[in-house]
Amino acid sequence: MKTFRIPGLITATTGLSLEESQICPIISTARFVYCTQLFYSGSVSGYSFTMPDVNDSLPEILFVDDSKTARKTAEKILSTDYTVREAVNGKDAWQQLEKNPDFAVVFADIQMPEMNGLELLQRIRTSPDRRIAQKPVIMITAHSDSHAAMRAVFEMGATGFISKPFSDIDLLSCACSYINLNQRLNHLEEELGIDRQTGLYNAARFECEGAKSLSMAQRHKMELSIIYIEIKSLDEISENNSNKIATQVIVEVGKRIQKHLREEEIIARVDTSKFALLLPATSGFDSTIAITRVQNMIKNMTFVTRKNKIHIDIAAGISSIALYKKKLDFNELCSRADTALQEALGNKGKNIAVFYDGSDLDSMENSKNKTQRDDALSKSLPYIIDGHFHKVTDESLAQVMSILKPFMKYAAVKTGAS
Repeated sequence: MKTFRIPGLITATTGLSLEESQICPIISTARFVYCTQLFYSGSVSGYSFTMPDVNDSLPEILFVDDSKTARKTAEKILSTDYTVREAVNGKDAWQQLEKNPDFAVVFADIQMPEMNGLELLQRIRTSPDRRIAQKPVIMITAHSDSHAAMRAVFEMGATGFISKPFSDIDLLSCACSYINLNQRLNHLEEELGIDRQTGLYNAARFECEGAKSLSMAQRHKMELSIIYIEIKSLDEISENNSNKIATQVIVEVGKRIQKHLREEEIIARVDTSKFALLLPATSGFDSTIAITRVQNMIKNMTFVTRKNKIHIDIAAGISSIALYKKKLDFNELCSRADTALQEALGNKGKNIAVFYDGSDLDSMENSKNKTQRDDALSKSLPYIIDGHFHKVTDESLAQVMSILKPFMKYAAVKTGAS
C-alpha cells in the first residue's frame, strides 16, 4: 500500500487495511491534496501533532456503542486527555450532534439497534452543517462484521476503522491522530478565510478581497458595488422550528445566492443571518437588478418541515463607488451598504435600499432617473414586442419615449437614406 506524508503531519493512506486490530488513518483525497499543495507552496508551515495539554479545555469525543462495557472501557482509556460523551445508538448520537456540532471526533459501532453505524454515518456526511459533515468518524468493527459491510461503510465516508477488542494505545493513538489532524485542517480553513458552517468566505476574507478589488476599481476608474443581504425573520424560524432548521436555511440560501454570481463576484457570510456580496465592474443600478432577481429566487424557495412549510424573504442594502466623487475605503463602503440594509429592514414595503448621503446630488438624481427609465422600459418592452401597446401605462410611456426617441430619429434617417 502506498503512503504519502506531509512533513509534520501524520501519515495519510490512500488505501484501506482491514486486518484485525489495525488502525487505518484515512483522509479525504481532496483535502489531503489541498493541504499538500498549501504546504509545498509555502502558504502554510509544517505542523507537529501532540497530545492535548490536560490544562487546556479538553476536546470532546462522542463514543457510540450499544455495549455498556465498550463505552465504559473507552471512557476509562480516553478520559484523562479528552471529555468523553456516550451514546447508546445512532439515534442518540445524532441528537447529541445536533445540539453540539463541535465534537472533535466520533467513534461509532457498525452494529447497533434503532440506528446503526452506517445510518449514522450517512446522516453525518449529508448534513448541511459542514461542521458535522466533515467530522472525523471512526467506525468500530468486530469479528462478525463482514468485509462487504466494512467496505460499504468506507465508501460512504468513514474516516477510519478500529477493531474490537481495542487496546489502550490503539484507541488513544487513533483519537489523538484524527483530532489533531482535524484541528489543523480547521485552522487552515480559518487562515484561508472560510466560514466552517457554510463553506463561504468569512468576514475577514471578504474585507481582504474587497480592499484589493476597491483599490483596482479606483485605480482604473471602474464601478464596484457592495450588497449586504439579511435573511428576514430567522429568529422566528428558529423559535418556531429548531436551530437545525434555521441552520439549513442559512446554508441553502448561501448556496443559492452563490450559484447566481459571476465567477469574479464574491459572497461571504459576515454574521449569523447576513451575507455580503462584492460585485466588481457593477453599478448601483445593475446591482439593484441583480439583487431583485436573487430576491425573487429566494422567495420561490420552500423548506418543508414536519410542522409546516417555510418561505424565505431577504432584505438588501447597496453601496456603490459610482455614486461618489470622493474616494472611500472598503470599510466605509461596507458601512454604507449596512446602513442601506437597515433602511430596507425597517421599511416593510421596500426590501432593497441604496445608500445616498447627499454628497453628490447630481449623481444621485441621474442614477434615480436612469433607474426609473430602465425600469419602465423593462416592464413595457414585452408588451411592445407582442403588439399589446395598450398595456403600456401612461406613466411608463413618457419614460419609454425618452429612451426610444433618439433611436427612432436615427432609424428615420437611415431609412430615408436608403
